[in-house]
Amino acid sequence: MKRYLLDVNVLLALLLPGHDAHASACAWFDRSGGHAWATNALTQLGALRLLTNPAVTQGGVGAATAWELLKRATQHAGHEFWPLGREMPAGLESMSTRIQGHQQWTNAILLWQAMQKNGVLVTFDAGLAGLAAGKLRHHLLLLKRA
Repeated sequence: MKRYLLDVNVLLALLLPGHDAHASACAWFDRSGGHAWATNALTQLGALRLLTNPAVTQGGVGAATAWELLKRATQHAGHEFWPLGREMPAGLESMSTRIQGHQQWTNAILLWQAMQKNGVLVTFDAGLAGLAAGKLRHHLLLLKRA
């Protein structure tokens, strides 16, 4: 059974009905992802940060509400928490030549973790395709927005 690590934007789209990709994220989750999906500290914190950002949520969600949304989601039967290691993994070195900008470091660690767990990183970010070259290609699922 495949296990899926959700990136921040997929997690946010699932949590926020008003998100422009909510329907796409829910359709994928209901069809494939809901049975075995994961988050980690980076994706959970990123979702909380974006949920409470008024520019993202057209007015903002209070911290307590954001926390409750995340808590309810992570209590889902198919959810698993994947802790990150204490040090930057050596696996990032092999990806460093493909990193195209400052924002891809987080993507690289998520992709590395999906590979380590024999899972698949789920994202809407087409920019990750270049980062997931070679054997990493099988550890990336690019969702399309509806």
